[in-house]
Amino acid sequence: MRHIDIFTAMFTNASVGGFIKDLTQQKRSMGFVLAIDDLTNMMQVRFPKTGRDSWMVWRNHGHYKVIET
Repeated sequence: MRHIDIFTAMFTNASVGGFIKDLTQQKRSMGFVLAIDDLTNMMQVRFPKTGRDSWMVWRNHGHYKVIET
């Protein structure tokens, strides 16, 4: 039996190679997903506007919006 997280069920998760829009207070703009680590629930995202790579929580609780997968 597969358990569903009720807090993430309504949001789409990002996939490698997809674009996301950061909706947190850090306002990092749009980013490109480089890698996903399912074991730690983290994804590495490159934000071209700032020129930085950041690790973010992968399972979406509404803190990012998937633009394109």
